[in-house]
Amino acid sequence: GKNLTLPMLNNILITSNKNKIFISATDLELGIKLSVSGKLEKEGKVAISAKTFSSFLASLPEEKITLENKGKILDVEAGNYKVEFPSVNVDDFPIIPSVASANFIEVDRQLLREAISQVIPSVSYSTTKPEISGVLIKLNDKGIEIVGTDSFRLARKILAKSNIKSNIKKEINLIIPLKTMQELVRILQEEFEDMDDNLVKISFDNNQVQFSLENIQLVSRLINGEFPKYSSIIPLEFANKVIISKNKILEAIKVVGLFSGKINDTKFKLHSQDKEIIIEAQDPTLGQSHATVTPQEIEGEDLEIGFNYRFFLDGINSSKGNEIFIGLNKNDNPILIKGKEENDFAYILMPTRL
Repeated sequence: GKNLTLPMLNNILITSNKNKIFISATDLELGIKLSVSGKLEKEGKVAISAKTFSSFLASLPEEKITLENKGKILDVEAGNYKVEFPSVNVDDFPIIPSVASANFIEVDRQLLREAISQVIPSVSYSTTKPEISGVLIKLNDKGIEIVGTDSFRLARKILAKSNIKSNIKKEINLIIPLKTMQELVRILQEEFEDMDDNLVKISFDNNQVQFSLENIQLVSRLINGEFPKYSSIIPLEFANKVIISKNKILEAIKVVGLFSGKINDTKFKLHSQDKEIIIEAQDPTLGQSHATVTPQEIEGEDLEIGFNYRFFLDGINSSKGNEIFIGLNKNDNPILIKGKEENDFAYILMPTRL
């Protein structure tokens, strides 16, 4: 990305060593180093513009590419194309640290990607509370809890102990910046031709965390602070219970939410006897909308409750399965959203005042 005060950070560092090509980039808070195979005629290193080089590669057909370092110029040949990239002083490129700690956690790549993807919609940047600008990875005797919150909603995903491997015997809490987790999800969903191992190794010390795949290392700072105590706000019993089709509730909320205005408030009316949920929104300048949806199951007394419809949508989208469970109590108590069969995930949302 662009950095006006430290223009070196706009570059990537390419080094060659033992038939491996290593590509590195950093913004000083987050660093990545990955390797690809190649035929090496001479070792060397060069730093060039990340944006220009990436755009050039994206425009090429699938062909071999030759790179030759000529001092202040990198010659690149690919098919019918010959390009010269100006290089900058590689000695000015920041050193990307690696975590040497023996502490580690190992987890399947796909499981970790899905877990983080379910949690990060509930996280947003906060200058006043930096500890909620990240995702909590909590290791305990039950496994790993991955948690995110912006103080209006909270998402928690549990990876069972049987799905992880670790040499750590005590409870560990790591708060990892949101940007790092977003980049990690992008990396984990990529398909790499020369990668055979599907395990992600998480190493850490007091200040940094490192995610290692077979040929990729992502290093990030940790957020210092105490993550909010969240266990007590997750409701376990409910006066009202709803099971509804995911597609049906998504469609209704999206349509009605168009009329909720800037404050995004939407009203939900639960009628257990009539076996229906009425969703309403109105705005003086936009108009009003009304939808009736029929759940598969509904229990409890009639209830009127309001939500930010965008936050409600995030909860539905983060849940897995074709049917959604919604547990409610009073109209000022948090609700729980999850997939009907999903016992390892919970999305907690605070209602708005009607």
